[in-house]
Amino acid sequence: MKRYWKFVTISLIAVLAIAVFYLQPLFTKDQYPAFTFKTVKGDAAELKNLTLYGGYSPLGYNSPGNTFFYIEKPFSLTEKETLYDNQRSYFENLAVNPFDNQLQKLQKENKTFMRAKDLDSRNFFEDDTFLAYVAIDDSQLSSSSNKAVFNIQILNKNSKEVSSYTIDIPLKDNTDYLYLENIQIIDSALKVVTRSSFSNSAQEEYHVYHLDLGNQKVIKDDLLSFESKTFGNEQSNVMLLNDLQADQPEDELVFEVDYLEPYDEKKAEEDPDYYPDTTGREFFVYDFKNQTINPLLTSKENNHTETNAVVDKNNLYLYRLTNQTIEVSTVFLDDSGKSENYVFDLPSGSNPQLEWMTIQAEKLYLITPAKDSQTKKELMVYDLNSSDILYEGVIEKTARNKDQTTDALYIYDGSIN
Repeated sequence: MKRYWKFVTISLIAVLAIAVFYLQPLFTKDQYPAFTFKTVKGDAAELKNLTLYGGYSPLGYNSPGNTFFYIEKPFSLTEKETLYDNQRSYFENLAVNPFDNQLQKLQKENKTFMRAKDLDSRNFFEDDTFLAYVAIDDSQLSSSSNKAVFNIQILNKNSKEVSSYTIDIPLKDNTDYLYLENIQIIDSALKVVTRSSFSNSAQEEYHVYHLDLGNQKVIKDDLLSFESKTFGNEQSNVMLLNDLQADQPEDELVFEVDYLEPYDEKKAEEDPDYYPDTTGREFFVYDFKNQTINPLLTSKENNHTETNAVVDKNNLYLYRLTNQTIEVSTVFLDDSGKSENYVFDLPSGSNPQLEWMTIQAEKLYLITPAKDSQTKKELMVYDLNSSDILYEGVIEKTARNKDQTTDALYIYDGSIN
């Protein structure tokens, strides 16, 4: 009898533990405040496809230019709901990156193909005919063989057939890491963009590999050169600017190259936070079809280190905050050398700090902190064609959630689908 009761007790504890684990999202539903979009003017339909990602803290404070969190609770915000990470079910978190709507769509439409894959948008390419997946296996990179391979799977969406390939990657000696940056299918040919780091150098390299899938080999390796006539051989940092999504084919890739002053070992010994100052920057464009890379001409004002950059389709946008305005310069990537400049006023109730900004389909989305509350943000949508304000509003707590003197909100990313 004692054994029987022990078994029943253990079983009940196990069932309760599992129930609490899976039902936790229900228990935490009202634990943290919900947020909403309050329209000041314009068309709220501009927010229909907007998803924001942020963090709420019951203990936070603002200082000039920064928001500090003691405890941060990540969440996503749409016009329909505020959803905290711990409100998602176990299976939702297990299935796919909850912050990547594109991956969620791919997994929903191609469940079998998406199984056992690295769930990162950079690993996928999709058009009307193909869904391609590429991953790098660098498990032998540190061994004597110094080897890495592309593992490739391509789904033909018409025939539903899946083809698999394994292709050796040509490597330099002392390669210690490979990052997959992007894949594209151009004229039915697969291109893979990688970034390499080396054990004997601080400089990284970008490569574009052109693949022959039939013979399972690399037929061309383009090492991208960022040679500058202005800055010579100064140390530089290179960053790919395109916001790459699996369902958005790219004709060009845009790179930002920041040039640094020579490394000062004495300063580094005296200051553990020392980092060389940026002396200037340039932009380069790689054309997939022509397989060429060229510098992009921009004005000296736009090369200022306080100017930020974002790419949308065939345009490079350079922007910076100055007092209560945001200045935007559009640089066209078609070799015309043309550019257009805009100046937009910030909302009167906002601090001149850039919290989140993006440009998509020639619309500028901008979030700035409000002056009167740590949990309120000003949201603007501008039309770059007409310079009109399409939407002006506020992100704030819903009516039943009151502000506290210690809580804070921060918006760190967003997507428009």
